[in-house]
Amino acid sequence: MSNYRSAPLLGAIAALALAGCQETTTAARPRVDAPGVPVSVQSISGAPDQVTTAFAGLLGEAAAERRMEIVPGDKPARFRVRGYLTAQPTADGQTALAFVWDVYDETKKRAQRVQGESIGRGSGGSDPWAGVNQTIVAKAASDSMDAIAGFLTTAPVAEAKPNAREATRTAQAAPAKRR
Repeated sequence: MSNYRSAPLLGAIAALALAGCQETTTAARPRVDAPGVPVSVQSISGAPDQVTTAFAGLLGEAAAERRMEIVPGDKPARFRVRGYLTAQPTADGQTALAFVWDVYDETKKRAQRVQGESIGRGSGGSDPWAGVNQTIVAKAASDSMDAIAGFLTTAPVAEAKPNAREATRTAQAAPAKRR
């Protein structure tokens, strides 16, 4: 039942968005804005197609609300994220939609892992995915973006390195010393 549909998924996220050290963090935070940090959602796996599609759309909306810059997978991004969703029944008969996001930096090193869950009244009987409703999905998407944005606002900014051509021009433009 695990599906990965990168092109339509990333396109939906980018369209909606344009109209996160090795710690583990739980996403029970207030909403955080993270403007101007380019992020690419590389994948969302673990859920049936209809849940993944709904989650991707709501994730894009949550990113836009937080002023996050979601870029397509082939564009430069400061961070790339990969997510995994799972549904399970709770002891009291509700349904929990859990998420885990690995946030990778530009060097493809995992910079952060964020995780959390959204619990709702839905009950799917023997199939926990049947108990995942729009409310549960919306809360998980919002909590996901809060956790990722929280990391982005505290992530160190890589120092810009001058490119070799500019360094050469600067050296050539310096006046020669007279003796």
